This record gives sequence, C-alpha cells and structure tokens, in this order.
Amino acid sequence: MKAVYCPYCGGRAKRNGRISSGSQRWRCTACGASMAVRCDDTATRLDEFLGWLLSKDSQAAMAGGGRSFRRRTAVFWEVWPMPECVDEVHRVVFVDGIYLARDLVVLIARLRRCGRKPWSSAAFGMLSPR
Repeated sequence: MKAVYCPYCGGRAKRNGRISSGSQRWRCTACGASMAVRCDDTATRLDEFLGWLLSKDSQAAMAGGGRSFRRRTAVFWEVWPMPECVDEVHRVVFVDGIYLARDLVVLIARLRRCGRKPWSSAAFGMLSPR
C-alpha cells in the first residue's frame, strides 16, 4: 500500500484502528490528527464507463451486473461535452440535426471555406431544446 500523509501538516501517518463503518483509521505521527482515507477511484470508474460506452456490450454484461455498473458510473451521465465558442464569420453554413432524447438535439454543421478545400466539415455537439 502507498504511504498515507496527513492532509493538515503533510506528515507521515500510521494505522490507528478502524472507524465504526470498518474503514482504516490513520493518525499523523507529526501533529496527531486522526483521519480516515478514502481512495479516489474516479479515473478507474471513468475508464470502465468509457469502455462500455465505446463497446457493443450491454450494461448487464459489465462486471457486477447492470445495477452495480449504473450505480458506479451514474456521475458520468451528468457530464456533457460543450463545444468551444467559434467567433468566425462564414457566408454559408449547412446545419443538420438529430434528436437523441426528448429535449436534446445534436447539431452538425458543414462550413464552406475558401482555399484548396472548398468544403470542410465541423461537428458541433450542441445542446438545444426543441
């Protein structure tokens, strides 16, 4: 296990029994503060969520079953990537959209530009009510 350090003074902590829920309690050897450390597994859960999202597997096929998977990854359903603001002026913009949910549409824009490539595509994932 990795060394545990005190969040208050930065000193090294040693094991000091358990709290009522069963988690390990730690005590700082420098300042004497007592704490229970919880490991941050957000990156692991995000990898699991993206692995499912980009695969053909069902939620029930994930480790622990569908309910456990949905509970572990519930926070990631709230994250919506927002497009960057584009402050360029274009003469022609073709826009098409698809409804993904009751109040959600994703718009895809195709821009006409001058130069070697007369047409270039740009996908803008935009949230918009009907």
